[in-house]
Amino acid sequence: MSKVQVSLYARNLPNVAGLFKGTSDPYAIVKKLTQGGSPVEIGRTEVVKNTLSPTWTKRFIVDYELGHTTFLSFAVYDKTDKGDKPMGSAMFNIANVLAAKGNTKGKHGKGGGTIFVKIQKYEEKGTLRLQLKGIELKSTEGLGLGILMRPNPFFEIHKRSISGSNWDLVHRSAPVKDTLDPVFSEAVIDLGTLCRGKLDLPLFIRIFAHDKKGKHEDMGGFETSVNGLVAAKNFSSTQDINQADLASAFTLRIGKSKKEMGQVVILRADLIGVATPKKEEESKRSVPAAAPAPAPAPADKVPVATAVPVAPAAFVPQAPAPAAPAAFVPPAPATDGPPPFVPPPASSGPAPFVPSTESGPAPFVP
Repeated sequence: MSKVQVSLYARNLPNVAGLFKGTSDPYAIVKKLTQGGSPVEIGRTEVVKNTLSPTWTKRFIVDYELGHTTFLSFAVYDKTDKGDKPMGSAMFNIANVLAAKGNTKGKHGKGGGTIFVKIQKYEEKGTLRLQLKGIELKSTEGLGLGILMRPNPFFEIHKRSISGSNWDLVHRSAPVKDTLDPVFSEAVIDLGTLCRGKLDLPLFIRIFAHDKKGKHEDMGGFETSVNGLVAAKNFSSTQDINQADLASAFTLRIGKSKKEMGQVVILRADLIGVATPKKEEESKRSVPAAAPAPAPAPADKVPVATAVPVAPAAFVPQAPAPAAPAAFVPPAPATDGPPPFVPPPASSGPAPFVPSTESGPAPFVP
């Protein structure tokens, strides 16, 4: 039994809000159907206000056994106070979606529009605890005559798709009302969803000014990664939230001109349930690396150590120790005369007289 992750979006749904009631607020109900079993509701997406082409951020983790036919059904409704109205539905075979290009398939919904589903293999990779703060954001919203409004900012996170040709929406925050310096609510985001566990996978974070009619104003964005967010974190629980350092802030840019639209500070970016090799690499880089040790030779090819001729040590003469004067010991006298005279060393006094034990004339002592 394996797990798959399911995400969905729709385009050109019918507007069922009614005459003079604006645009529908769609959400989707997801159910799982196995062969011979009854449909089981897996969950529901969030409601996206005032749009007929919603992209839902909620993901669903589904148990799937390869070789067993399993279907997913998606029913889209318009959320209203007086009862929800259907907007379309579609059903997909999980195996067919997994085999499709980009793991994505679309079907015309019953009732109109097209419903798309994306299914990918899923593995738990831990979570990211994230909180952002905007600094002096710029807005072009206004009431006319140069009067600017204070927007309701929210942000979205998009990840680089597997094909690398586009970006997939993975998270959307709640808006913060009437401010150009928003402190967004803390979010806990699944890393399997956010980056497939690849901490260097490119992410794009974009801020919008929320619009009730769904026409959100782009306020700029920046590209980074999970590792980039963690590295830019510069705030701790002991600090004043208004004293965050701007040295590592990201600059929001918009359009081809890359016009600056304010800055974003990373207040929180904590990895939970995942190793942090990035920090280990940084700690290693702070210490000079030693020369790599040679790879060990195979056990059957270890060379036999041979004796290396060692040159004899160089002779170092030592300073002679001062010698005491030697005592004079006269040699044994010859049998035919007195022994020879041996004068004492010049540095010493007269040597003591040692009488000979031999018979004969006494030695001459001057």
